[in-house]
Amino acid sequence: MTLRKITCSYVSIFPVVLILMTGFGAAVFAQETSSKAYQQAYAYILSEQWPEAQKAFGDFLDRFPKSNFADAAHYWQCYTRDKMGEDQESVFKCYQDFIASFPKSKWVKDAKANLVNIGYDLVKQGKQQYASIVKGLEGSDDEEVKLAALYALGDIGNEQSYEAIVKLYDQSQNENIRSKIVYVLGNFETQKAMKKLADIAANDPDVKVKKDAVYAMGNSDGPEAFSALSGIVRSTIDKEVRKAALYALANSESDAVSQLLGEVARTDPDHELAKAATYSLGNSSSDKATVELKRIIKESTQKEVREAAMYAFGNRGDAQSVSVLQDIALNDKDISLRKASAYALGNISGAGSVEALKLIIAKSSDAEVQEAALHSMGNTDDPSAKEFLMTMAETNPNDQIAKTAIYALGNLSDGNEAEMMLDIFQKAKSIEVRKQALYQIGNEDDKVSIPALGKIVQEQNDPELTLAAIYALGNTGNDGAVPFLQGVAKNQSDRKLRSAAVNALGQIGTENARKALEELLGIQQKE
Repeated sequence: MTLRKITCSYVSIFPVVLILMTGFGAAVFAQETSSKAYQQAYAYILSEQWPEAQKAFGDFLDRFPKSNFADAAHYWQCYTRDKMGEDQESVFKCYQDFIASFPKSKWVKDAKANLVNIGYDLVKQGKQQYASIVKGLEGSDDEEVKLAALYALGDIGNEQSYEAIVKLYDQSQNENIRSKIVYVLGNFETQKAMKKLADIAANDPDVKVKKDAVYAMGNSDGPEAFSALSGIVRSTIDKEVRKAALYALANSESDAVSQLLGEVARTDPDHELAKAATYSLGNSSSDKATVELKRIIKESTQKEVREAAMYAFGNRGDAQSVSVLQDIALNDKDISLRKASAYALGNISGAGSVEALKLIIAKSSDAEVQEAALHSMGNTDDPSAKEFLMTMAETNPNDQIAKTAIYALGNLSDGNEAEMMLDIFQKAKSIEVRKQALYQIGNEDDKVSIPALGKIVQEQNDPELTLAAIYALGNTGNDGAVPFLQGVAKNQSDRKLRSAAVNALGQIGTENARKALEELLGIQQKE
């Protein structure tokens, strides 16, 4: 009896379970189908095919009116109607119906923002009945709606819209919205707007908003903007805001701006602001800016600011800049500035910079300045620099100058550095210079380096040069150097050279180098 009851219960329950499972599966299948259909329709939105999108979403709602994507589909129907240029009042009504039907949809904020934009257009067309609706939307807490209202007001651009924007700023506790407001205010380009932006730059509690207000003023070329920005620069407000005003002013090429920047650079006790003014001047190619940069170099009492002026000339890279930097390198009383000007010349391509560097090397009585000029030549792409540096390396009686020329040549990469260094090794009279050429060959590690150094090791009679060649072979880190070093370690009579060769093999550290060292120690190699 018990068994029969259990069996009967099982049989009677099974169809119910099957039905439930079948219903669940059907729901899942339907959801997956609607999701796929939605994505296909949405693809038309992404490709901006508005008629196709509108039809696809209409078909979607016919097939899946209760889908989880129904609200989105209704939203996109309104959106595509707007994009297709349908009557704005009917589109406005479409969005209103959507908001009423789906008040909790994630698309409601976007719908309200679009309503604001359309509403302002309708008001501009004389349909004042929409003004109260728009005003009600503006009073919401949605940031997107407020921003939509802000941009719409900015597009209108009249006195009433200006007053509404200022009111929105004064009431806003949201830093992001205030930041957007200042850019919209910058488009008005009126004295009243510039005065408001200057007030924001001075008094807004957020530094970013202050700086944004400054940049908004900088987008205007009018006298009102210059007056407002000049006032900020000369004020005692936050340094970062004053610096932003300097950079904003730099967008102008006017003589008045150059004069102001030059004044700040020469006289402001804060070296950061003075440098910012100097760099801003460097972005201008006007004659007045050139005059002001020269004055900074001559009159500023801050060394960092004078250096900034020199590098500003270097970044400009014209013939006049080359002339100014050459004069400083040869005649300034401060050696660090003379060196800095030589380095700055290395940042200039063409405009006679290489000729100026040659003149500095020839006429300067200071070896440090000459070395700076040589290093700068190594940073240029001028073909004549290579020939000059080769001559300096081979013939200059000052070993340090000649070696510096070798370093500079190393920066002029053209694929045959080892051959250049071999030429210097063969022609230079100074043993120190010849050794430096060998070290440079070892640093190159190209197909010429190892055979050339190996030949020197085998044939050179001067122990100092042989030692330098051994060190250079070790620096290559290349297996090709192993036989040459092994030969020295086995056959050279000079104990110092043999020891150097062993050390070089250890420095190379490859499997072949290890075997060579084991052989030297008499360790039998395993088969």
